[in-house]
Amino acid sequence: MDSPGVMGSDAQWHASLLDNLYLSVTEPERLQQALECLVEGTGSRSARLLIMNADATTVKRSLKVNIDDGAHREYTAHYVNTCPWRPELRHKKPGRLYSTYLDFSCKQEAFYQTEFFNDWARRLDIHHGVCGTVDRSADEAVQLLIQRTGGQGPYTDIETRHINSLLPHFRRAFFLGRQLGAERARNAAAARAACGSRLPFLLLDQRGRVQYTSPGAESLIESGQLPTPRQGRFRCFIEADNNRLRRLVRVCLRAAQGRGKSAGGNLVMRRDDGSHLNALVMPIHPSLDIDAVFPVVDTFVAVFLHDPAMPVSLDLVRVASLYGLTDAEVRVAGVIAAGEPLEKLAAESGVSIHTVRAQLKAVFRKTGTSRQSALARLLLTGPGCHTRIGQPTGGKFSECVEGRGSKALVT
Repeated sequence: MDSPGVMGSDAQWHASLLDNLYLSVTEPERLQQALECLVEGTGSRSARLLIMNADATTVKRSLKVNIDDGAHREYTAHYVNTCPWRPELRHKKPGRLYSTYLDFSCKQEAFYQTEFFNDWARRLDIHHGVCGTVDRSADEAVQLLIQRTGGQGPYTDIETRHINSLLPHFRRAFFLGRQLGAERARNAAAARAACGSRLPFLLLDQRGRVQYTSPGAESLIESGQLPTPRQGRFRCFIEADNNRLRRLVRVCLRAAQGRGKSAGGNLVMRRDDGSHLNALVMPIHPSLDIDAVFPVVDTFVAVFLHDPAMPVSLDLVRVASLYGLTDAEVRVAGVIAAGEPLEKLAAESGVSIHTVRAQLKAVFRKTGTSRQSALARLLLTGPGCHTRIGQPTGGKFSECVEGRGSKALVT
């Protein structure tokens, strides 16, 4: 290693930095070790990696090396915006670092007169640095800052260029980390949707593009019972239904992002021949690691599909057990799930429509729902529902049969 203030000539720190940097894609804690290698190898005092808002005015998350917690909190809460180089940094080209000694209009003597130096940097013996925007997305700017003491001296032009030669590796590692995180988020969301329902479904991302298609939904597309996505976007048969679908997706995305409380909604996807598919659009809430440097914030919407021509079995024995329904109440629940009118059940049971409606109110109370569409969604996406793709029966449900004192709908 060369003298303090000059970067080491030994390639070992360089290799160690790259190893830790790329391992951070699957082991995020390695990013901290990569920064430590950078500080040691460049003969520096400290370093900070700041994940900021798009305007680079607020620190959202950060990593630091050789700066105590109290000083770092002061920096992120206030002194970050008193740094004399920051206004000029906003206008500098991203993708590289700049020497504070060589590349900024605020020269060293002027720097020593600033609030930033006298109230914060002086006691940390921070006199020189290189800083810049390493990476930028629509929502965030990633900035890297490396500092030296007065004794270590400023970063020369050669040293700054050498540090900048490492930045493509940082950007590549960040890109790979985000890609892997997004893939994991998609898999987790698909698994959550699959566990929540036995219905075929598609998973849509924040832009409304299809990220996953279940085998059942693929069968519907291949058989022509569901339109093929166009330019990656899920669509209905009729444009008027597409407008309703887009509104539902927007509402569900807001809920998945924590900006709304919608549990979703239902949509009738009409076909030209008069038949239709029932679609249940629901938000999928991600499990986020809020402590991650680059947490995946992808949110998803699941579109569950029910073809009235598909054989569906609703195990009313299980439904009654799950919600504590009586025989009469579970028959009402089955009729709602099948899309049949209450009047038909009243006539077949020999009771008044008022009695059936009173039973429906009891079902609402016990299932925590308040509308027929919400009750149908709960039943058709719950553990009591079974479907088999590609075996149309011509009816919504087959005949009721006896089962443990209640009626069970089976195919």
